[in-house]
Amino acid sequence: MRLAAAVVLLPALLAGAVGASGQTGRQVKVVLEFEQHGQEVRQGAQGRGSVVIQDGKARGRGGVAVEDTTTRTTRTSGVFTVVQDGGTASMLVASEVPYAVAAWFRDYATGRGYLVQGTDWQRVGTVLVVNPTILPGGQIRVRLVPQVSYFDADRAGTVEFTEAATEVVVPNGRPMRIGGGTRGINQVTRQILGYRQEQSSSESSFILTATIL
Repeated sequence: MRLAAAVVLLPALLAGAVGASGQTGRQVKVVLEFEQHGQEVRQGAQGRGSVVIQDGKARGRGGVAVEDTTTRTTRTSGVFTVVQDGGTASMLVASEVPYAVAAWFRDYATGRGYLVQGTDWQRVGTVLVVNPTILPGGQIRVRLVPQVSYFDADRAGTVEFTEAATEVVVPNGRPMRIGGGTRGINQVTRQILGYRQEQSSSESSFILTATIL
């Protein structure tokens, strides 16, 4: 009887150990998408005029040039990885981009300074660190730290960074928006015979989808 009890108890202890650790041996596919939607509106009016003298008579000509344009842009990128339940995975999808740097040095012996120029490298791309755990009821707890960097199309040579660190519980196979940011700029230029107004706005967001394989 004691031997039979021990045999029955051993699988129960093993099952309890697996449940406590949260590792079932199953695989989880984690997909992270980065979306950015932008809109730029330009409006303006500029007066134009000229005076023409013909046959001793002065004649004036004038007009108004009107500008009203709207530009919408969408930037999307994504990465995915497959990791074991309870494990940790990291992924880097990036490129090394050169850029010019300058440093100022001063020679205290002579009291003069000199400028040194060189080239450095900037990593631009997507970095993802993820740790999923399968929960009962078809849910998944995901700890992740994504970072996305890209060149700003409006400002040449500028690298924008978007980073998030969070822990969420998501349904199996359903996308969830886990974070993001917004930015807006309004610029008005007054001229002698007109004006010009520029408005730009952008919204970026992270979308997470975890699927049990």
